[in-house]
Amino acid sequence: MDSTSDLIIDSLKEEPIGETDHFVWFITYIGIVALFKKEDNFETYNSNVEIEANKIGLDITKEEKEFIKIKEKKIFLFYS
Repeated sequence: MDSTSDLIIDSLKEEPIGETDHFVWFITYIGIVALFKKEDNFETYNSNVEIEANKIGLDITKEEKEFIKIKEKKIFLFYS
């Protein structure tokens, strides 16, 4: 595993900043992470992530979005 993955996994051990229908949200040294709650359809998650971010007061519309799978965990990473 690379150092980016290590940083993300370590951050998932911290207290989340919020939880929505499909995601648990975390702050990392790299950016904001939206951890998928279930193994549902990727398109469902992809289409809901910005809406759900707004529900907990996050504006991620100007951030870069990357899908990452680490140790069977699926996440979206948002960063500038």
